[in-house]
Amino acid sequence: MSDPELAVLASSWWIAVLFFAWGIAEATIQPIVPDVGLGFLALATPAALGLPLAAAMAGGVLGAVLLAELWWRRPDVVDRVLSLQPGLGAAGMDDARRRLPKRGWAAFAQLGPGLPLKAYVVAYLRDVTRPGLGTIAGLAAVNRFTRIAPVVAAFAVVGVLARPLEVDRFAVAMVYLSGWTIFYAAFWWVRRPRGRPWEPL
Repeated sequence: MSDPELAVLASSWWIAVLFFAWGIAEATIQPIVPDVGLGFLALATPAALGLPLAAAMAGGVLGAVLLAELWWRRPDVVDRVLSLQPGLGAAGMDDARRRLPKRGWAAFAQLGPGLPLKAYVVAYLRDVTRPGLGTIAGLAAVNRFTRIAPVVAAFAVVGVLARPLEVDRFAVAMVYLSGWTIFYAAFWWVRRPRGRPWEPL
């Protein structure tokens, strides 16, 4: 597929819907960040920094708000979801809770891999008495922008610099997917729960 075709694809409404849904899912129940899809798209076209990126971040913000609403109504369900997240565990939740008093809202700003947004949201909800949904949305927006935008921008830069090399797209896709697979396997292994299972904060 040519770069112009990917640019058109990146501007399509269904791609926006896909990444919006991905953003919601990652902020609530599933562990794979939208960077995986956005980065691949960005390698082919800087247009990924537009609508797809905005849709993923908006989905993440809405997902955080939905998670907060669910936690206020059924904290047991949210606790169960968090217990199933790979690479989180009690240590990860404790880490999220320790960072909040030290850094305040800046704890939500995260460059590169680290704790998932959902961990920070739940830790914040347990420490702050009924914050407004606007506050949750604002904190989630900080997290989504600092967590996702730099990664996608970096892939876009690599894609532009590598374009003169005319690398086979299939080979790029295989290397890209293998890289993410190895990264997640190593990241989740290093951060695997040890000692005690995850339990409510």
